[in-house]
Amino acid sequence: MPASLEPALRAWILETAALDPAEAQHVMVRLDLVLPQVDWDRYERELRRLEREQARLDARWEAEQATRTEGTRAGRPPVVPLPPDPHVLFLAWGTEREVLWDVVDDLLFLLCTEPPAPEKPPFASWLRGSVRRTKRIIEPLNRLLVESRSVYEVTPDQRGLQRRMESGLSEALKVAASAAESSGYLAARQHLERARDKLMAVHTDPSGAYVDVIRAVEAVACPMFLPRDPLPTLGKVRDHLRNADAKYEYVLTDKSGKRGDTGGVVAMLTDLWEGHSDRHAGGPREVPVSQEAAEATLTTATALVTLFSGKAVRPRTNAAAQHREAR
Repeated sequence: MPASLEPALRAWILETAALDPAEAQHVMVRLDLVLPQVDWDRYERELRRLEREQARLDARWEAEQATRTEGTRAGRPPVVPLPPDPHVLFLAWGTEREVLWDVVDDLLFLLCTEPPAPEKPPFASWLRGSVRRTKRIIEPLNRLLVESRSVYEVTPDQRGLQRRMESGLSEALKVAASAAESSGYLAARQHLERARDKLMAVHTDPSGAYVDVIRAVEAVACPMFLPRDPLPTLGKVRDHLRNADAKYEYVLTDKSGKRGDTGGVVAMLTDLWEGHSDRHAGGPREVPVSQEAAEATLTTATALVTLFSGKAVRPRTNAAAQHREAR
């Protein structure tokens, strides 16, 4: 976290948590934070002082009312505001710098709502209120994150933080997700998005992301190349394409102008399948998946999902004809 961002971010936490002090307590529970007794004692002392001040003002107001005529009596006595909630103050100013991103992430989750769908305007008053509150919370935070060149940004659903993704990969993911869904492989899109979320979260999960990356490719490749296999896997798809190379072609041509073979695609599948180093536990080759490795596999899977969804790997023309004649 840039040093210049910390004071402004703490001020944002103070203002945001004060919107719902009860939820500030839940944030502390979720993050296993404990309010120091000295903070609670200070709050109670301030509360008692303000109660005495309120009693003094009430007595003076009542005395003034007794001297007024019926037409000149004031409507309401003055009210002393309550002291700031100690949990709100602690979240903003008592937490360590390393915890601030978790506090921001949790406040967004608890206090914000997803943007309404364009085709469904927020007619209900409660929904309009939540949209206004979310906008009030998100806009100043977005400005802070952009101006500080933070590695984090607000998630598309507005309910958390995520690491900024390189724009090229982000666009490639959108293309792959759209291609998969339009080709009838909705599960592939869902797995890609889950992998992205796990890799870009405040606390990343590269191992979990790797699992979703493989499932994203399997969701397209298994029904395409192994439609009759009761237990298809990415490894079986790789072996099938490698062993039946003469039956398939790749849309890229070789130097002679002929359709290319599937060697490059098989190599990508091999990287994904064999690079899953923590798939099996207890063996000498078990190695935790690193963040860098998971990000690389997401790039590879994005390309494979796009290629398979677009039928870039398909039966060769003569092989298809022979298959039809055999039938």
